[in-house]
Amino acid sequence: MRVNRPISKERIYLFDNIKLFAIILVVIGHAIDFIARQDGNHLEKSLFLAIYSVHMPLFIFISGLFTKPMNKETKFPKQRVISYVLIGIAIRIMMALLSIILREDFRYSVLDMYDSFAWFMWAMAVFISLVWLFREYNTKILLLISVIIGCMSGFDKNLGDKLVLMRIVVFLPFFIAGYMLKPEQILRVISNKWIKAVSAIIAIGIFLLFVFYTDTYKIFRSMFTGRNNFGYLGDYYNLGFIVRGVSYAVSAVFGFSLLCLVPNKNLGFLSSAGTKTLQIYFWHKAFLFVLEHFNVYDRISVLTGETFATLIYILIAVLITFICAFPVFSFPTKQLLLFGKEK
Repeated sequence: MRVNRPISKERIYLFDNIKLFAIILVVIGHAIDFIARQDGNHLEKSLFLAIYSVHMPLFIFISGLFTKPMNKETKFPKQRVISYVLIGIAIRIMMALLSIILREDFRYSVLDMYDSFAWFMWAMAVFISLVWLFREYNTKILLLISVIIGCMSGFDKNLGDKLVLMRIVVFLPFFIAGYMLKPEQILRVISNKWIKAVSAIIAIGIFLLFVFYTDTYKIFRSMFTGRNNFGYLGDYYNLGFIVRGVSYAVSAVFGFSLLCLVPNKNLGFLSSAGTKTLQIYFWHKAFLFVLEHFNVYDRISVLTGETFATLIYILIAVLITFICAFPVFSFPTKQLLLFGKEK
């Protein structure tokens, strides 16, 4: 059972900064997804793998890290759970309305969440509920069990987009890993200069691996997205649990390395933006959806070529991230987070 952690009076800017970095990766990843799917776009495929190997695991880990400790007396955090569910519903409604306005074809299903990125909100609600349900159990045992289930889940063809069950099972270990640790423990480890130096080497090495070994895209794309069974691995189906285990290891090591490299100091607007990742997550896809509708990437590509078009598109994605951090975009996530909160 997890014990209560002391409340730190001084804000730890490291985690604001890493959340900003993670949400920037999320926006860039969503921006270049359709580009990476095209044949011949090697740079985009490499970037896609590097981003998807770490952005959601890191985001979910930090979410677990700052989930309040629970014990036998802890009441079910229904307000938080309901808020995440409502935010997910609001995202799906917004994207459906945007599709109608732009006259885009779209599919909608109450149970299947293949049509949007709202899965993260539902998954967070489930993660918090599971941690509460098993709050009296040893978190190390829970982590081990979740990793084993995650490695084997790809053999179950019943898991998938329905209630985002596959993603919940696959990403749960990262939430539990964050939940079982304390921010102070992370700070003590990453303060070592040697660890920072090694982390830089590891991060560069993993990125270069994705760049120079093209087969990694075919094998690991379906694993890093967290939504696919081992049928997508083709000839590697029977080794799926090993591939999943390797993907876990890459995500954990790469994520920790990046965490070590992020500065632990107040970066002004950047650190402030890191506290607004939920509203950025809510709104960014609407901007990207409009860009894709009007074929902005293709228009840029005609003028500059594909490589420069990708770099420009990435810069646009970063700009969208910061635009969504402005106060005007705090609606409706701010209001929904307060829904049902006792005064």
